[in-house]
Amino acid sequence: MTYRFSNWLASLTASLGLGILMLMSKVLFSAPIGPEMLFNTTSRFLGIPSVFNLIHQLPWGLDAYAKYVFYGFNYLFYLGLWFAIGWLFLRLMKPIWGFIIYPIASSLLVGCVLMPLQGLGFFGLSEQNFFYPVLPSLLWSLTFGLAFALVLWLVQRIKTQVEVEERRASLKKMTQLLALVSLAPVLRSFTAFAQEAVANLLARIKGLSPEITPTEEHYQVSKNVFNPTVKEQDWQLKFTGMVSNKLSLSLEDLKALPSVERSSTLTCISNSVGGDLIGNSVWTGVLLKDLLELVGVADGASELILKAADNYTDSFVLDAAMREGTIVAYLQNGEPLTVDHGFPARVLVPDIYGMKNVKWVTEIELTNEDYQGYWQTRGWSDLATVQTMSRIDTREATRLEDGSVVIGGVAFAGIRGISKVEVSVDAARTWQEAELKPALNDLSWNLWGFSWQAEPGNYKILVRAADGTGELQTDEKNSPLPDGATGYHSLTVKVS
Repeated sequence: MTYRFSNWLASLTASLGLGILMLMSKVLFSAPIGPEMLFNTTSRFLGIPSVFNLIHQLPWGLDAYAKYVFYGFNYLFYLGLWFAIGWLFLRLMKPIWGFIIYPIASSLLVGCVLMPLQGLGFFGLSEQNFFYPVLPSLLWSLTFGLAFALVLWLVQRIKTQVEVEERRASLKKMTQLLALVSLAPVLRSFTAFAQEAVANLLARIKGLSPEITPTEEHYQVSKNVFNPTVKEQDWQLKFTGMVSNKLSLSLEDLKALPSVERSSTLTCISNSVGGDLIGNSVWTGVLLKDLLELVGVADGASELILKAADNYTDSFVLDAAMREGTIVAYLQNGEPLTVDHGFPARVLVPDIYGMKNVKWVTEIELTNEDYQGYWQTRGWSDLATVQTMSRIDTREATRLEDGSVVIGGVAFAGIRGISKVEVSVDAARTWQEAELKPALNDLSWNLWGFSWQAEPGNYKILVRAADGTGELQTDEKNSPLPDGATGYHSLTVKVS
């Protein structure tokens, strides 16, 4: 019993130490780590949107943390696998052999299992692999294997120098300490995410949204837990496929071309009714149609496949690419794109949900096939046309000098525009038209305001909008999956 217990405790200690080392390596050096690859693999085969949709049904706002909860399960499973490997090998051989076995096992696990399952080829040798370069991935895998072997060897050395009961107590305390240390960064990360979400929420509900969303307040969504950091000097945008002239542009080349600057609203397909996954920024970049004219679109081409530095892919039709509002952007609100918003460049395509506005774009391929991208293979819409939406921003009405009170919000319908916004203060029995501020252009949302005479109390307010053709948004309630959420937004507003 003592021998088996010692092996169990030694392997647990090494696994927790490995977890700490991987987390620190990812945060400090952006190292490719096994749990992240496992997360990408399981989300690819299980369909993480299905997990998100399930958590959307639960209370307490858990949907905001679905990605991180799912990542945490993958992290624990990966450490559990290493625990099992360590425990098994300690029963079969001496710890000194671990300095050979564990680096090899770590490299084979990453190179022969996790990378191929992500579609990156054995040891990441697929030509589409941008996120996990081969040599750094192997070096980090070897490092983690050696670290695991070192901890097991040290623990076994301790075993030989103390009495059995003292060893049990010492290792138990060590394991508890490592467990607390390993959980601390995770808890801090989850707390930071929660605090950021709460801070953004509070900032939005105090009053009407600004017409231009500050960059730091603009929503960002991706499939990644850790977004890629792309070096400007290494980045190129390639045009391939059904083109007359294949082209590769550096960021300097892109900036040297004639540019446009315009505000444009971007919204996520997973945004719920009344949600905050929508924003309006001023974007600067090059018209995509100008770039396509440079390369020459071959006859028969009908669709663009976009590929990104994190191995994300999506597509949209050629007609959407030729719109005046479709650009390859490199500035947001006058500043270079942040990492989370797609530095060094991303594609902005109006009237289509954000998942097709690809960030960290590295290649645009012209094709005649109906390509199914990352989210389409997981059940989300292929066309992804923006639904007409309207939202109430103010939870507390503002009392005006004439005694009336006013509330406000935003409305958006893609390139169709907004023709009117209507508000009900009596549970949809009657509707009154709100004051609508003209949009900055045909790509941006509208701000609206509505005033009425009201006594102090709480009022359930509903809002609806009509697009530029006069078609009223539907009152049918649908969840975001697969075509985007629909239904009227309602909010209880306090009148003081």
